[in-house]
Amino acid sequence: MFISRRIEEASWIRFLVSFTLLFAYSYWVFIRPGYWTRANDAAAPLPETLQGFHEGEPARAFAMLGEATSDYLIFQAADIPFAFLNALMITTAVALGLKILKLAATPLRFLLLLPLILFAAEIVEDALLFLMAADYIPDAGAPAKAQQIMTNIKGASGMLGTVCALVAIIGAAIASLIHLFRKPA
Repeated sequence: MFISRRIEEASWIRFLVSFTLLFAYSYWVFIRPGYWTRANDAAAPLPETLQGFHEGEPARAFAMLGEATSDYLIFQAADIPFAFLNALMITTAVALGLKILKLAATPLRFLLLLPLILFAAEIVEDALLFLMAADYIPDAGAPAKAQQIMTNIKGASGMLGTVCALVAIIGAAIASLIHLFRKPA
């Protein structure tokens, strides 16, 4: 149901709106001086940026945060809308490509599960990082391993989803241009 509905509702307007919202929010959260930049300046690399399994992470980063800990905690909350907008843009792009390229009935439709995996992993990762940075749970051992697992799942699904979204949008754009300039029969 979710997959069919996303494909059915896909449109260029929805894609452009989702892309614009993601771009604007990303600028606000990651580029301009703010919670992320202050936390990153204090303790880079932050745990959510590291793929793989790193001994001592996130304890090392949290020990370095110091006064930027409150910025980091606020960022974890601000990261949730980013995760949603990122998943929304990937979903919209892939669904639009499937719709325009007439691939909606193929197994490629299951690529629309990638943004759901991305979003779920991001939410769990953000919760774990928040709880560890706020000293509610240990920043080593099982919580750190769980966070690193979620970071790796987020990274893999995000990268694959982004590549699929790019390929889908390029394919949809080419197909749309061909359709637009094709002579009527």
